[in-house]
Amino acid sequence: MKTFNPWLRALCALLLLSGAAGCKVEFPDDVPYTCEVDADCGGDSYLCTALPDDGPKYCCLPEEGERCNNVDDDCDGAVDELETPCYTGGAGTSGVGICRPGQSVCGANGAILCVNQVLPLNEDCNGADDDCDGSIDEDFDLQSDPGYCGRCDVACSFLQNCINGECVRRGELDCGNGLDDNGDGPADCADLDDCNNQSCGTGCVCRNGRRAEADCGAGGDDDGDGRTDCADRDDCDNKACGAGCACVSGSKVETECTTSGGDNDGDGNANCADADCSRKECGDGQICQGTACSEGDCANGVDDDGRNGIDCADTVSCTGEPCGEGCICTGGGRVEANCSDGISNDGDALIDCADPDCNLKACVAGQSEAAARCEASTCAEENCRDTLDNDGNNGADCADLADCDYAIVSQPAGQVPSQVCIAGAVQETNCSNNLDDDGDGLIDCRSGSAEPNCVSGECGRGCRLTNCTRAEVLCGDGSNNDGDGQTDCADRTDCDNQACGTGCVCAAGNRVETVCNDRIDNDGNNGVDCADQADCPQGTACTRSNGTAGTCQPNRSCG
Repeated sequence: MKTFNPWLRALCALLLLSGAAGCKVEFPDDVPYTCEVDADCGGDSYLCTALPDDGPKYCCLPEEGERCNNVDDDCDGAVDELETPCYTGGAGTSGVGICRPGQSVCGANGAILCVNQVLPLNEDCNGADDDCDGSIDEDFDLQSDPGYCGRCDVACSFLQNCINGECVRRGELDCGNGLDDNGDGPADCADLDDCNNQSCGTGCVCRNGRRAEADCGAGGDDDGDGRTDCADRDDCDNKACGAGCACVSGSKVETECTTSGGDNDGDGNANCADADCSRKECGDGQICQGTACSEGDCANGVDDDGRNGIDCADTVSCTGEPCGEGCICTGGGRVEANCSDGISNDGDALIDCADPDCNLKACVAGQSEAAARCEASTCAEENCRDTLDNDGNNGADCADLADCDYAIVSQPAGQVPSQVCIAGAVQETNCSNNLDDDGDGLIDCRSGSAEPNCVSGECGRGCRLTNCTRAEVLCGDGSNNDGDGQTDCADRTDCDNQACGTGCVCAAGNRVETVCNDRIDNDGNNGVDCADQADCPQGTACTRSNGTAGTCQPNRSCG
């Protein structure tokens, strides 16, 4: 970077005082120069910036935005400090309940990490919205749950029930002996006032007036309904069936997949060898992939599984896996996946659409590539008929000439386009269906109410209307522009004797070379210049290999 040392400025001033005509000093770009104030840096937007931790001051040219590259890009005295907030929780949960966004920070190998964010937790009875759904303690029945009776911090004793939010002494004390101990009519679990949520025996609990399985991994039918453990779906679905085991859809499923674990669900397969463990954590920074415990964190700068390389370089484990926020491992490298956040997520110097990784990917947050996507390094409008300015520039729909000119707005199945964006407005282009396609009250070439564009106008790129008749006017673009089923020179009615490109003309339905001295196969057949003997016969002017003029020879060379 070009900077100015104070002593050089002083030398220049001395020379001026001595009557010198002028002073100009050139500085190399790759040498830092010390300074005291911005003026010492010679202008041109250079700033006098201190190194981190109040280090020496030097001249620095700010760039737009800080990147993860161990350089103070924005010249504010701090290295790799990102100012973008981040959040990886579910949609609609940020800022709700306990959930808060975090701060984007630079990790190893240019990865962008999200720190200090607060994500949703399982709802706890604590007066807070732990799962960030807008409701507080909604999973707890404070009116009848003896563990949380009336308030989260009140639990009833064994001899009490929770009734209408208050702990009340129970009458029925044994809810599994088959007797109506307090003589109030219902016995055991049927005595809702006394026995709801109380034990009805080993592995049994009263729930809503019936016996329910309480221990889903003991191997017995504790509630006597004929179904054991996980097979008792009414009681055990989504409940633990032991350490590292859960009941899912009537079956035992392994939930603890670390290498120190065992066969927790008893199916004969342990840890990653158990299909239940696919994609589950099996160690620090590792997940089960296939039957192996493999690299699972592809952005932490560590070879977590000790095989095949670090992060994205581990093509066996990390291909297709996230390498940080908005980054995907592809082909052994980091590739931009979020092309609308204004951040270089893959750690290179290119942001969003400027990064070739983003070509044809969505470029507007919250929208798909069908609305706006990156094309030729810019964010381009893709939907030109939804009344929205999807790419945020140049206007909505047809008004966006850069992206929507000649875009089809409406095309009924099996017909030519009926409406097309032309010159910034929607134009009627089907002029033979006797319909008012654009709703302006004018129909095709009907006398007295003719659509002007149908009488004389465009019907799309390379298509021209004359008195409602469509004609091909671009005869070399490889498209059937007028919709008659014939492309370019094959459309003899429109293209015979018309140009099919530079040095090419349509003749009798074929492309014919007309320039034989430009070293280009202008008609795309039979070879370049003299090699195309049918169009460039002996004696035709051509250009030799040394650049001098010549004529086509019998052997199809230029001599």
